[in-house]
Amino acid sequence: MAHPARRRPEQIALVAAVVLISAWAVLVTLESPGLALLAAILLVASVAPFLFPTRYRLSEAGVEERRLWTRKFRAWRDLRRVQVGPGAALVSPFARPSWLDRYRGILLYLDGADRDAVVAALRARIPGPPS
Repeated sequence: MAHPARRRPEQIALVAAVVLISAWAVLVTLESPGLALLAAILLVASVAPFLFPTRYRLSEAGVEERRLWTRKFRAWRDLRRVQVGPGAALVSPFARPSWLDRYRGILLYLDGADRDAVVAALRARIPGPPS
């Protein structure tokens, strides 16, 4: 399970301030409480990976990500690339980097996990790019 807000509680106040100030700006400029509420909802949804816990599961079938009411699953046979960064690993159905990675891939935050074990499990299941 990854929950960046729990690790960095001081940044929750910054997120709250940005959401509230943005909603207030929409309310004042457009004079629409409905649009101000919509702006706040969209901003909270955009920072959901930071605010809400995300659960990952590596199973025999593939990789699963769950957050609040959403579930994303990719089967091992559909994945072509693993890209490991300092705090996360991207599993993607594309052999080369693509702008669609953000939408079709799964970004696994390595927050609180055994990084080496997770990366080894991913690399064991996902073939590397052809040489």
